[in-house]
Amino acid sequence: MTSPVSKQFEDVAVGEALPALETAISLVSLVAYAGATWDFHRYHYDGAVAASLGFPGPFMDGQMVGALLARQLMAWGGADAFVRKLSFRLREMVFADETIVITGKVKDKLVDGGRPLALCTLSVAKADGTVVVRDATAAVELASRRQG
Repeated sequence: MTSPVSKQFEDVAVGEALPALETAISLVSLVAYAGATWDFHRYHYDGAVAASLGFPGPFMDGQMVGALLARQLMAWGGADAFVRKLSFRLREMVFADETIVITGKVKDKLVDGGRPLALCTLSVAKADGTVVVRDATAAVELASRRQG
């Protein structure tokens, strides 16, 4: 869900908040992600297998969190944005039928090798406030009026 209007590097302010992204993690979304990434570990979609391993239900693949972080960055940056770097560490598991909220802000701006970058920090929390990811970092290349 990328915005058709590209965010311009010159218009971004340090401290600017990225719009929050709330996502319900359904069993259907876990199955769709597993199919798209060829990750068919049954604990991501089979409740009985997850329970046999001591989990309350199927759980989200960690890289699905990364995909959602990238989705939020691209929705904020627009069609000409490019996620150059993304780093995060999972602190909690997310299970089917939980909702997560991704928030972020612009921590800094710089031009590196001619690339106009917004350096962002992001966090992911469950609806109950449980932290899933804290202080993820991303470098997002943005459109610039100075580029021709």
